[in-house]
Amino acid sequence: MGALMRACDWAATPLGPAEAWPQSLRTTVRILLTTEYPMFIWWGPELIQFYNDAYRATMGPERHPSALGQRGRECWEEIWETIGPQITYVMNGEGATWHEDQLVPVTRHGKREDVWWTYSFSPIDDETAATGVGGVLVVCHDVTDQHQAFENLRANQERVKLALSSGLVGTWDWHVPEDRVFADERFAAASGVDPARSAEGVPAEAFINGIHPDDRVRVRAMIDDALRTGGAFQAEYRLTTRDGSVRWVVARGHCFHDAAGVPTRFPGAAVDITARKQAEDHRELIAREMNHRLKNLLLMVQSIANQTFKDDVDLADARNSFAARLQAMSAAQDILTGARWAGANIEDVVSSALRATGGERIEIGGPSQRISRRSAFSLSLALHELATNAAKYGASSVADGRIAVTWRTEDSTGGAPRLILTWQESGGPPVKPPSRKGFGSRLIEGVLAVELDAAVSVSYAPAGVVWTIDAPLGNWQDRDYG
Repeated sequence: MGALMRACDWAATPLGPAEAWPQSLRTTVRILLTTEYPMFIWWGPELIQFYNDAYRATMGPERHPSALGQRGRECWEEIWETIGPQITYVMNGEGATWHEDQLVPVTRHGKREDVWWTYSFSPIDDETAATGVGGVLVVCHDVTDQHQAFENLRANQERVKLALSSGLVGTWDWHVPEDRVFADERFAAASGVDPARSAEGVPAEAFINGIHPDDRVRVRAMIDDALRTGGAFQAEYRLTTRDGSVRWVVARGHCFHDAAGVPTRFPGAAVDITARKQAEDHRELIAREMNHRLKNLLLMVQSIANQTFKDDVDLADARNSFAARLQAMSAAQDILTGARWAGANIEDVVSSALRATGGERIEIGGPSQRISRRSAFSLSLALHELATNAAKYGASSVADGRIAVTWRTEDSTGGAPRLILTWQESGGPPVKPPSRKGFGSRLIEGVLAVELDAAVSVSYAPAGVVWTIDAPLGNWQDRDYG
C-alpha cells in the first residue's frame, strides 16, 4: 500500500501533492503504513481515503485498489446509512466512537456478505479545519468468525437447554488425576449431590454413592473398565435423588488417556429413561396378567366342556349347550374388557346375561354395585343356566310368564354387609324339581356357593322357580383368580 500511495497522482485529488499535506495527516499515514493492524483514514470534506495492507485483506476486488484516494461516500454508498452519521459525529468535533460486534454488510468477491466488525472512529486534528478535525482514523477488526463462533455456541447452549427440558438429566466432566467431577445442576441434583459443590468439583465417589445400591457395584465395575481401557462408557442404572425418589438413566461417556496411557478426563451425559422403564414394566405386567387370565379362561372352558359332554348326554344337545355357555362367558368378557378388567357393575352383568332371553318380560333392579371379574363370570354362567331352563320349562316358555332379578345389600348380624340376589319366576307352567341334576343344576345350586362362600337356595314351587344367593359383599368384590 506504501508503493501504491507513492505512485498515486495526489496532485489530481482535492488533497494536492503529498508535500502540502498537513503534518497530522502525514504522521497518521505513516502510523497506518507501519502497523499490521487494519487501519483506514477518511480526510477532508470529501473524505478522501487511505488504508493499509492489513485493511486491504478485508476488501474485495470491487474496492481495491480503486478505493485509494476515492471519496468516502462514493466508495461506501451501500452502507452509508450506517457509517455516515458516525463519521459526521467525529468530523463535527463531538469526539470518538466505539462499536463492538457491529453488523456492517459489505459486497466483496461478487456477493453481499454479513460482516461483523469491532472498530473505533477517532478524530485526526487539523488546526486549519473549522471544527479542528481534519479527518477520521478507523482502527478496526473483522470479528465475523468470532461472532459466528459465539452464535454457534449460543445455539448449542439453547439446544442443550432444549435437550435438558426433553429428558436429558445432565452432563459431567471428571478430571481424573485430581478426582474432581464438575457437573451441571440437573445431574448433580439427580445424583443426590449439592449442585453448588458440583460446580466447584467434587470427588467421583459422591456421584457413585447416588447410584441405587442394587446397581452400584455393576456400574462401578463398568467405570473402572473405561478408566483402564480408555474407551466408551454406557450404562443403564437408577439414581437416588436427594428427596429419596428413584430415576432411571442411561449414561454415556468416554475416558480419555494421555500419551502414557494415564486417564485424564472422563466427560459424559445422562438421559432420563424413567418413563421408558415404567412403560416396559407395565407391558411386562400386562403380558403376565393376560397370560394368567388366558390360562384361567381355558381352565374354565375345559371344566365346562368336561361337564357338558358327559357320556349319557345327546351329542347335538351337548354341542348347543356348550356353545350357549361359551356365549355367556363371551358376554361377561365383553363387560370386563370395557371396564378394563377392573370388575364390573352387577347390573351390567345381569343385563348382558339376559339380553336375548325375555325382553320386556324380565325385570331387573337393585343398587349400583361393582363385583370382581371372577364373580362376574360365575354369575353370568349361573344366570345363563337359569334363563335356559326358564325358556325350556319355566316362565319364558309361555307368553304370560315373567322373571324378576333383584338384588340388595343389607347388614348381617356381625355388621359386615351382604349382597343378596334373587331370581324369581311367575306366570309360567307348574314347576316340579328336575329328576336329575346336570351341570347347569350343579352350577346354579353349588358352584357359586363355593366361589363366594354363599348360602344358595333353589325353590321349585309350582308358581315358579325362586333362586337366591346370599354372600358377604366383600366376597363378591374381592375374590378373584389367583
